[in-house]
Amino acid sequence: MGIGIDLGGTNIKGGIVDEQGKILRELSVKTDSARGYADVKNDLLALIKELLLQAPAEQAIGIGIPGILSADGSTVVSCPNLGWKNVDLKKDLEDGLTQEVQLVNDATAACIAEATFGSMAGCDNTMMITLGTGVGGGLILNGRIITGAHGVATEVGHMIMAENFYSCGCGKNGCLETFASATALVRYVKMRLQNGVTSPLIAEKKLDGKKIIDAAKAGDPLATEAVDRLAKYLGWAIANISDIVDPEIYAIGGGLSNAGGFLLEKIRIEAHKRLTYPHNAIPEIVLARFRNEAGMIGAANLGKYR
Repeated sequence: MGIGIDLGGTNIKGGIVDEQGKILRELSVKTDSARGYADVKNDLLALIKELLLQAPAEQAIGIGIPGILSADGSTVVSCPNLGWKNVDLKKDLEDGLTQEVQLVNDATAACIAEATFGSMAGCDNTMMITLGTGVGGGLILNGRIITGAHGVATEVGHMIMAENFYSCGCGKNGCLETFASATALVRYVKMRLQNGVTSPLIAEKKLDGKKIIDAAKAGDPLATEAVDRLAKYLGWAIANISDIVDPEIYAIGGGLSNAGGFLLEKIRIEAHKRLTYPHNAIPEIVLARFRNEAGMIGAANLGKYR
């Protein structure tokens, strides 16, 4: 049993998680990051204390962070959604508690949840890829999470794939997340519409990934082209990752994974085309089981993978 916190740009969600991955008690507060680090940290501390009061015994505490951590997992080096840079969150929280707090990247927390209780349960070499506004990644090899020498491992969204028609928010051109995220899907369709391609999507006042995928399912040529392009580049990325670290299974999560088997099968086809060893090194590619609760479940179980 443990306490897991999912620190998001909109909400801070915390839960008491039992040994089977079930959330027994959940609390949440608005993040409201515009108030600044100190106020958000105080709300986070108050939420943890409230959960500790309701927990049956002193619990391990894990927090999923939507950003980059230092190699020792103590400092939030960069968290763009909250506007944080180089903040000593671990120490600042532990100063108000009587026990240790462990921090982890949010995509890694989701990977832990899937590897412990979800669609990758029972596997020791797993990769989580989250498809949302950007592309996130979490990796477990031989039962241990991989964070790298500087804490920046598994930033798969910033793998350079090819030249693209717009640059990533990180400043580079060609990042995977400019090809394979919900943002990329929308920007590609808008670009094609502006260039004169016809599609019923032109009537949409607020275009989003779900509308594009629904249009592709209905047979719209432009939407199909856009979804196929996303699947192609994500398949390429999976093949590249397989050549380097050889996971036995990938779980696809995030908002775009709600497309289900329609998108998943396209990704599988593209990845399998490009595997270097297709006869003896074919990873499974599955949908993530958990949705909004993955961060809490994974963060609560962080200690099992360190």
